[in-house]
Amino acid sequence: MGSRAAWLSLATYPLPDSLGGVARLLPADTTKEQKPPALRPPYRLVLGLLGAPAFSAVRTPQTAQLGGDYGLTLEYLLTPRLRVRAGLISSRKRYYAASSDYEAPANWQWFPGNYELDANCRITEIPLDVRFDVLRRPTYAVFTSVGINSLLMRNEQYSYDWTMNGQTFTKTAQVVNGSNHFLGVLNLSVGVERPIGGRWSAQVEPFWQLPLGGVGAGKVHLSSAGAAFSLKFGLIR
Repeated sequence: MGSRAAWLSLATYPLPDSLGGVARLLPADTTKEQKPPALRPPYRLVLGLLGAPAFSAVRTPQTAQLGGDYGLTLEYLLTPRLRVRAGLISSRKRYYAASSDYEAPANWQWFPGNYELDANCRITEIPLDVRFDVLRRPTYAVFTSVGINSLLMRNEQYSYDWTMNGQTFTKTAQVVNGSNHFLGVLNLSVGVERPIGGRWSAQVEPFWQLPLGGVGAGKVHLSSAGAAFSLKFGLIR
């Protein structure tokens, strides 16, 4: 009975100040107080530097060759999720094609028959598209885009090999500052953008370009696919 009374006396005895100080030093549970980082409004006007390896082909993937694009883009924000984008892109399209895919001009004096052509073209592209952010988070955005490209043909080079009497010859043709094709290509893409500090962000954007008609001197139906990598700088928020 006496030991029980002693135990009750200790249980009700207040802690010494030294132990109370230790209790005050224990870290508080701040789990409930943590809040996710705020989603900052995107910049209203954004300048981008773009580079894109891309494959171009006529009809089948077997005709594809690797080329590439580089240039500048400018984006304008319409709503927090919707923006328009224009650009000025220097593009190199390289591909193979069958002679039946071409409508060769008469002055080329190409020989009739079935043979494979090798094309190497320099083009200025003027894309105009609309981007929609499907998902926006403080550290990234996932988007999709659809638009139209205009093509200005700058330097077209074509060649093919043909055989006569057991000898192989190479026939070539070149067109400088040839035809222009306004709103001639449908451009589809998806992508991810991430801020990398300050006003800067980085973006990767796989894309697919589909012809809306024939392009170039031979009126070929040229498709392209690749991935665009962009470094972007916010001008105005």
